[in-house]
Amino acid sequence: MRIYTAATTKRDDRNASARAFIHSLNILVKYVRLYGFEHKRTDGQFEITWKELQQGLPKDAQGGFLLGVSGNKLLLDGTPLDSGQAEHSFAQLLTAAGLASISFSNQVSVEDFAKLVRAFAVGGSKAQDVVSQIKNTFQDAKNSTIKINEVKFIAADPATGDVSIAAQIAAQTLGPEFKNWLNDPQKLLQLIAAAEGARSGDSGNAGTGPGSGTGTSPGSGSGSASGVEAPLEEQEVLKTIRLLTRFGEAGTDPNLGVESLKRELAEVDPNTKLNLQQLLASLTANSPQEGPDAPLLMKAAEHMAIRFALERFQKGEVKVNAVHQLLEHMSRQMDTLRRILNVQEDKMSKAGILVESHADILDRMFWAEVPDSGKKSVLLSAEAACVPPRNVRQFVELMVSRNDNETAIAVLNNYSSGLGAKDPDPRRKTAIGLSQLADLFAAPGIELIPLLAATLGESLASEPDHEVQGLLGAAFVRMSSEAGIRKQYDALDQICAAMEHVATQRPALSAELRTRIGVENRLPAFLEDALRTPHFSPAIVSILRRTFPASVEHLADRFFRCMQREECDRTVDLARELGTEGIQQMREMLRTGAVRQACSVVGLLSRLEVPTMLELLPIRLKEWNRFYHDVTVRQIAYGSASDRGRSLLELLEHMDPTVLPQAIDEIGMSGDRSTVPPLMVMAAAGEAEGRSPLIQLKAVESLGRLREPESVTVLRRLVETKKMWKWVHHRELRIAAAQALAKIDPRYGSQVLAEAGLSSAELAIAPLDSAPACPWVRQRRYERIILSKALSANISSSWGKSGIVVRELSLGGGMGTKEGNMRVGSEAILDVSVGVRHIRARVLLRRARLNEVGFEIVDIDLESRYRLRSLLMETLDRAPEMKANEWDGQRKP
Repeated sequence: MRIYTAATTKRDDRNASARAFIHSLNILVKYVRLYGFEHKRTDGQFEITWKELQQGLPKDAQGGFLLGVSGNKLLLDGTPLDSGQAEHSFAQLLTAAGLASISFSNQVSVEDFAKLVRAFAVGGSKAQDVVSQIKNTFQDAKNSTIKINEVKFIAADPATGDVSIAAQIAAQTLGPEFKNWLNDPQKLLQLIAAAEGARSGDSGNAGTGPGSGTGTSPGSGSGSASGVEAPLEEQEVLKTIRLLTRFGEAGTDPNLGVESLKRELAEVDPNTKLNLQQLLASLTANSPQEGPDAPLLMKAAEHMAIRFALERFQKGEVKVNAVHQLLEHMSRQMDTLRRILNVQEDKMSKAGILVESHADILDRMFWAEVPDSGKKSVLLSAEAACVPPRNVRQFVELMVSRNDNETAIAVLNNYSSGLGAKDPDPRRKTAIGLSQLADLFAAPGIELIPLLAATLGESLASEPDHEVQGLLGAAFVRMSSEAGIRKQYDALDQICAAMEHVATQRPALSAELRTRIGVENRLPAFLEDALRTPHFSPAIVSILRRTFPASVEHLADRFFRCMQREECDRTVDLARELGTEGIQQMREMLRTGAVRQACSVVGLLSRLEVPTMLELLPIRLKEWNRFYHDVTVRQIAYGSASDRGRSLLELLEHMDPTVLPQAIDEIGMSGDRSTVPPLMVMAAAGEAEGRSPLIQLKAVESLGRLREPESVTVLRRLVETKKMWKWVHHRELRIAAAQALAKIDPRYGSQVLAEAGLSSAELAIAPLDSAPACPWVRQRRYERIILSKALSANISSSWGKSGIVVRELSLGGGMGTKEGNMRVGSEAILDVSVGVRHIRARVLLRRARLNEVGFEIVDIDLESRYRLRSLLMETLDRAPEMKANEWDGQRKP
């Protein structure tokens, strides 16, 4: 009995719409690139994509649609989407372009969406071109209905195998001679020395070219002799980059030669020349490790820019949030040099490989150069929100690998404190970063989500900016997802508490977040964990209390699916932990819930609140059909309450006649002797009181199971009464009464055999008693016998007729292989041919093993039952070992 909620359906619909939108958006971008924006195919695909975007947007007035990225996963409002090729491709594009998320307002316009599509299409496959187009399109659109959230992802360690854009340029063609020359720092140093000599008038020592062998050593020059690096100034760095660009142009312009470069070098100021000499000297020392194809000019420009940024950062002249802007400025100065050396980059772009923006590459190289102490000081400062999330991740993972969890926790706590910033920009960056770092907050040994949940809840309840509010919601969902995956129940409890706080301030937002977080959907897994532990976790109990009525529904469903007595009792104990509020919720479900929902709580109430059950159930039984009457009896039987016999007895008059035999059996199995007087009335009355013969027989068998001496008089009357030398009662009823007498007092056994004319074989097939040691929730009421020869039988009902091959039988039912389509749970007529006679009975079909069906006899005349007994007697006479184990398969039908 699975519980489906509207929240689950709503969330699944949104995820499906988001996946369809991403797929269509990928196709639309390709169409625009191939055919242009005005083409007929593009128009049709645009309409499809626009429609799917509208379907994915929430209907509330302030809602939105936040499409984010974490690694290679796309996130819808913080919830990971199923990863397919289209989703993976789009996530790659966003990651390489440095875009953390795209926020679509609920009022998104067709014009803004068209601008976004054009930006992606015109940008091509180069990440820097994509991000440039998007920035140009949306950076000034303050009232745009589409917001772009940018985060610079920076790799933390050059040892990871990441290489700069210069290392990707493997097929440069700068000319047969200049190529090797421009990649040799020793040659460039000689060129600078020659220019120095020319400037001082000493042209004879300067040599005639880079290969003349002047004997000038690396690092020669006015400043290098001291071995002290000159401090860098911005203008000097820019001049150096321009000079390196001229070196690059020399490889493609035949009019530029070595002499021309010498003259230009001679005009460069000493400090610029000194810095270039020091840089080339450093590259000379490291050149054996760099490899012969390393593009020296680009590497020199990158090293110069990084050194300048690092010096200014360490001096405190540039704050964390300005480092990337500085490197972007330097990157723009290198554009010409990059265009000269971009042969391999163009090849990668044409092949569809995403190329990372050069400013991001410089960012990565800059962060790798910052010492650990500098990283720590930045991450523990008030500007930590400006550090890209990947940098934070690298440092925290490094600390964890060194078993320095204290520092890792301090860094994460300080990073999350950006939620309390006065300006919206740090709050926005922190919210984006928390979505990216959610797994670190939930990592073993850190587990900061319980503390962070309260902070996020406060921020969500008070955040005035709708864009930041959407980002905070996505972070909140990511945190809950990580806590749920790792089963951190304390964290989930705090998340539920935070949701309650948000609900007091913003009910609509709270309701929308609940569907995305989906704690209620994880309750079945939480219940399984709780039932497997020796003691219930207080956090799980608290979560269950916070998630009424879903927790009660899942708990009732779990109770109905219990297979063994131990887990059934544990489920009842867990329900008891919910206290009076839980019982009140069960009462409401039984009083006003739908039939399936109301029926599911009967078993728990039979153990926890019997007066409530007996007050409300008779009213609801009048509304239910036979199927749910049957479920009700089984629910009370599974509950195994000590007074379940009295409960069933009070409900008998409200039940469908087909379930009465089962209910009376359960009264006898309950062991409740207070039910004996009514059973004695039923055993003596028979058809005279409107009861079928089977009801009378079942009452007799229950008296035997209860072993109450007061019933001896009624039972002896059934066995011994004669009229005109004939027995008054049917032989089958007399056998049942004799078996009950033998159970009450074994001395009656031999006396009955001697005086009543019954055989020991007939008395051998008897009802089973209740066994306290039985591990299953429900025991067999009769021994099941495996037939030595299968019997063919027919089953007919209002939906048709079918055959069944019966392989196992008992006085209460059996099991066989179905030959047609049989509807489990339905009522049917069973007809078994035994020679020239027939055994006919009304049965309920039960679920059994694969391709098999079980059936339970709910009405049978005494003659057919005696024939069934005789059939079983013959089977046992031939093979006594054919009795099935009395506990084998004693599970719920």
